Amino acid sequence: MGWVQCFGPSLQRFFLLDENEKPIGGFVAYHGGKGNLRTLITPPFTPHIGLFTIENKNKPVKINSFRKEVIDAIADFLLASRYVYFKLDFAPEWHDMQPMIWKKIHATIRYTYQIDLNQSESEINDNLDSSKRNKINKGGRDGLVVSHDPDEDTAYRLISENLESNAIKVHNGILKNIFSLVKEKEHGIFTMTSSENKIVAVNVCVIDNNTCFNLLSAIDRKNKQGQSGTFSLYHSILKAKEKGLLIFDFEGSGVPEIEEFFRSFGGNLTPYFSVSGGKWPWPLLLKLRRRIG
Repeated sequence: MGWVQCFGPSLQRFFLLDENEKPIGGFVAYHGGKGNLRTLITPPFTPHIGLFTIENKNKPVKINSFRKEVIDAIADFLLASRYVYFKLDFAPEWHDMQPMIWKKIHATIRYTYQIDLNQSESEINDNLDSSKRNKINKGGRDGLVVSHDPDEDTAYRLISENLESNAIKVHNGILKNIFSLVKEKEHGIFTMTSSENKIVAVNVCVIDNNTCFNLLSAIDRKNKQGQSGTFSLYHSILKAKEKGLLIFDFEGSGVPEIEEFFRSFGGNLTPYFSVSGGKWPWPLLLKLRRRIG
């Protein structure tokens, strides 16, 4: 509940109903656009739309049929809607997008990396690429210090600077709301890494059920501690394990340089689906705008 409140009135809640109009599931998405040119997307900084269902099926054929009906109903809703553009991401467990494909909605496979936190700390460390293990060890020798006490102002400054340097929209209000939520430690993890009493790297993770999502990371680009980002992320993983969580999710790996960095932490490559579409020609125009911008 706290997570969805970060997005204000632009966040929409959608419910799935059975033949008796009884709620059996739902998801959230974010309204954007202007006037009649409305868009619907996965909420900013969020890994997926949080699709859930109330299932009472116990045989594979019934489970698969029910889940296919759920995706089919969402496909019908999207096609009947007036959104000029939509893009929704699904959690990895929702891996059957055939109803979307059959109805000509574009479905793309994306990837994330996940670390099984049931492993011991030693096993997690052993699975690291040797270059990352060396950086983490060097960070410790060079006096890097980790704190999980939030410094929201510094985190906001570093993350905003990093997002803007990559031409990514900051969404100031949402970002500050997320930080306020994560400050309540049952909802997330702040990892602040310091060198000589100055914060040089930050990780912000959000907790959903038994999964810790690596939501945002940033480093102080003026600092020459090249291992600070690796050091900070590694200690976020260890903190998630300490809290008794089951999975650490790197929350996407679509950019080659980022994919290589996340891969080096030794997680499991995990596919998930993203669907997109809308009213012609707006999906194409928006795609071209992003490429040009």
